[in-house]
This record gives sequence, structure tokens and C-alpha cells, in this order.
Amino acid sequence: MKDYVKMTQNIDEKALEKELASIKQLQEQGEHPISYDLPITLQFELTENCNLKCKHCYNSSGITTHKDRMTPEKWIEFSKYIVDLGGIFQCIISGGEPLLLGDKLFEIMDILHENGTSFVMISNGFLLTSEIVKKLSKYRFMWFQISIDGATPDYHDDFRGVNDSWARATNAAYEISKAGIPLTIAHSISKQSVKEIDEMCELAYKLGASNLILGEITPSGRAVENQDILLSMEDRNMILQKVNENVVNYQGRMQIQRSSKTKLQLKKYQGTPNGGAIIRPNGDIRLDCMTPFIIGNVLDNDFNEIWKEKSASCWHNPMIYDYIENIDAEYDANKEHQNYIDKDVLI
Repeated sequence: MKDYVKMTQNIDEKALEKELASIKQLQEQGEHPISYDLPITLQFELTENCNLKCKHCYNSSGITTHKDRMTPEKWIEFSKYIVDLGGIFQCIISGGEPLLLGDKLFEIMDILHENGTSFVMISNGFLLTSEIVKKLSKYRFMWFQISIDGATPDYHDDFRGVNDSWARATNAAYEISKAGIPLTIAHSISKQSVKEIDEMCELAYKLGASNLILGEITPSGRAVENQDILLSMEDRNMILQKVNENVVNYQGRMQIQRSSKTKLQLKKYQGTPNGGAIIRPNGDIRLDCMTPFIIGNVLDNDFNEIWKEKSASCWHNPMIYDYIENIDAEYDANKEHQNYIDKDVLI
């Protein structure tokens, strides 16, 4: 069997090198920004609460015993503040499970929508009804992402910790695509589901997905506690072979993507101007979901001041360089600092 892992790594490294060189050249010619005065994209992690308890959840969401510092009212206030600053091009709505906010979710989205913001929403689909889909259909969506982690109910429900979650997710996906909202299905491949890739592609296509993300599970959050779901190099080789085959099979009908390797993705961020951040349920401003670094807190500091002071240089902090260099290529994570388990680092 071909070494698809090595082949893919070589292709990805060369593509990144070419992309970064092109950006640098454009910057030198004054045709590409070096930094952004305001973020282009913000991800709102609206809550840590979730109605499922997935074995691989990268930020360990679930039913928590404490309240989010960023209450719905605080999110509404922050959204108005962002609009007053000049607004953002895109907002990624996630959690936890964002639909747990009920009508408050739409209040938050309305503020940004009226200012021209487009959305990406990430949901498990469990609470999505035709009535909610009707409410969502007025917004400008880049895409709506629903997670389906098995081609059949038994595996998905066990993996996500709640019975009937597969039926709810597949129905939600169908309702979203039927409403004309661009549907992306995210499928996290575990050691137990490696052989279901063909079936998963077929399911996503039947549900009306325009895009299917086939992602390797990364050791982060709850996945660290469930080592049995992590992939071996042999598994990864099989996945890449199957992904390549299905990219060809569904060409022109459905886009199929594989997830980026953590180290390469973070190196890309280091070589491009920083245009975004994650606002966590406790108010922390996190650089990315796969790095444990924060640059402040929107409840304790003024976001605009933090952005102007730190956003341009934050990815070049020596601690981040060290963190990225120490990512184990096979494990796809930094073993010295476990993401979303060890405490985040303020830079």
C-alpha cells in the first residue's frame, strides 16, 4: 500500500510554503494587509453546556454545574459593541450547543445580521426543528454545520452518549438542506469508524450536503480521556486513501475535505495576518481552538484595546513558537500541554 500519510504531508507542506511565499510577496508590494485594525471573523462559543456528551469533544462540552460568565445578555451586549466598532464579516456560532440558548440565540444573531454579518453555525442538530429552521432561513449563512459521526444509528448514538441523536442529526441535516441553507456535515473519524467512510459519503450526499468534512480526531479535551478512539498511522493511511477515492467519486456533486494537520494549520496562522479569535463562554479571547493561548478577556478588558495591542504580534510570541514546534507529528498534538485540559496561557 502507498504511504498516503507521507505523500499528503509532502503535498501539504509544499502548498503551504507556496501560499506563504505568495502572501509575503504581495505584502512587500503593498497588495496584502500586514495586520487588521479589526477582526474579520469571530467565533462565539456561546455556552459550555451541551445536550450530548461526545467521546471526542475537543473542548469537553457537556452539562456543567457552573454558569457561563458570558450570559445571553452579555453576548447581546458584546454583539452590539462589535457592531459599534464597525462589525465583522463573519461570525461562527458554536458551543457547547448554541441552540440551547433558545430565542436569545436569534437576538444575538439579529444584531449582527442587521449589520451585514454572515454566519457559520456548528450544531449537533438534536434540537433543530422545522420551526427553528424557518427562523434560521432569514440569515446569510456561509454554511450550517451538523456533526454526524456514524453512518448508522448504533455507533453514532454510543459515540455521542445519547440515544436517538443520529435520527435527530440526520433529520436536522435534511431540513437544513431542504430550506436551501448550505449544509456541511462534519464527520469525526475514530478508530472504530474508519471502515465506514464510503457509507458516510453516501449518507451525506443523500442528505443534501454540499460539503463533507472527514476529520481525524485530535487529542484535545475529552478525546484525551478516550485514547481508544484515536487513530494509528495505519488508520490514517487508510483514511487518506478513501478520502482521495471519494473526492474523485463525488466530484461536481459534493465537495469532500479532510481536516488539516494541527502543526501545519498553526504554522499557516503564523505566516498570515491575524484576522480572528474565539470568544469563550467565560469571556476569554482565545487565538484558536487548537492552541491553549488567550490574549485577554472581554468581561475584564476592552476588546478593541486588546485587539490593537496584541492581535498583530500574538502568533509570533515565543511561547507559541515553542508550542507549535513541540507538536508530535504522529500524535497530532503537544503532549506537554493538553489542550482544553491544562489551563490556558495568557500571552
